[in-house]
Amino acid sequence: MSIDTAPLIGILGAYGRVGAAAARFLAAEGGYRLRIGGRSADRAWRFTRTLGDRAEAAVVDARDSQSLMHFTRGCAAILDCSGTAFSLRGRVRAAVLAAGVHYVGMTDDGGSRTPTGPCSAVLFTGLSGTLAGWVPRWLADGLDSATRFSGWWGGLGAIPSHTAVSCLLAKRRAVDLPGDEHPQDRGTCDGEGPRDEVALPVPQAFASPTAPPAQAVAVRRVLPEELRQQAYLLRLEEASWHEVLKGPGVPAFLDRFALRGPAAGDGGALMAAARELAKASLRDAAGSSPYQVLYGTLEGLAADGTPVRRNALLHCTDVTGLVGVIASITVHEVTRGRVPSGVHVMAATLPPGDTADWILRHLPRATARTTEVPTGEPGTTTAPPAARRPG
Repeated sequence: MSIDTAPLIGILGAYGRVGAAAARFLAAEGGYRLRIGGRSADRAWRFTRTLGDRAEAAVVDARDSQSLMHFTRGCAAILDCSGTAFSLRGRVRAAVLAAGVHYVGMTDDGGSRTPTGPCSAVLFTGLSGTLAGWVPRWLADGLDSATRFSGWWGGLGAIPSHTAVSCLLAKRRAVDLPGDEHPQDRGTCDGEGPRDEVALPVPQAFASPTAPPAQAVAVRRVLPEELRQQAYLLRLEEASWHEVLKGPGVPAFLDRFALRGPAAGDGGALMAAARELAKASLRDAAGSSPYQVLYGTLEGLAADGTPVRRNALLHCTDVTGLVGVIASITVHEVTRGRVPSGVHVMAATLPPGDTADWILRHLPRATARTTEVPTGEPGTTTAPPAARRPG
């Protein structure tokens, strides 16, 4: 594909941490022209020079409709890493879709998810929920059916303020579940109740060699919106998700937010809460190297009817890079026409195996692998989706 005919992807906030990571990964993949956008012409130009001859710089202010319209012209898709989406309450997304261009937002803008027009819009709803919705699909790829899923996610690292907005919005949509009575207990799809502090044995994969020995660990059992959706689509009988929060700042903040968080329509207060969460994460991560760990288990039947258990392990030390990979492969899928029209959460659009491949290609020292063992249990069948809708 020549430079002139390659699809053009416009990136808002392209020289920020997540935007820059996504731009570098897309440039490394090839097959695209990139329009690097931001309010600083100097910063956009300096970053563009590092990406090669398929990138161009442009000044854009996402809050100015004329500026945004000019930036969008000629693009196949817009990747919005600007962090202004929520404060503008969906106006950026609406303007991009009205121009006949696909939209990928790295902040949940809090706007309507009602489909409008022929283009696709994909929203990042926080790292925990996105991984909770992707990893069951990764594990289920190629299975005849699946029955039970259990996942653990956590780590350390500073949370950017605009990413924290998506995290807090996701908390409002998640179902908090009681703590497990025993480590072997599994969470059911229809369980619901107040959150308890639990003392579960954390999988060894979550141990950090750089973390202080006395560092607090809080384990929360939740059912994110994204996992509820996949539990329904995969016809799971049981699904659970544990967040391993290294503290004390982030767990304490989330407790306060759950009890006295701002009203859903109070955008200013939510942005202030997101900044407070970002500061808490920065304090918790002080003195430790950042990392993210995901461990998941899925039980089901292989294509030949053999009962199997699949395990997944994802580990990386570049937290921003992980979000950048998720952003870049999502806009890749959208641009290639693999995402239907309408509004989607990112977890439902990530390709199961290809996402792991992108992580390994672009993140040094990352681990992303699955293993499978036969369980020796009798095969089981799952009920129709309507009989077992979770949540």
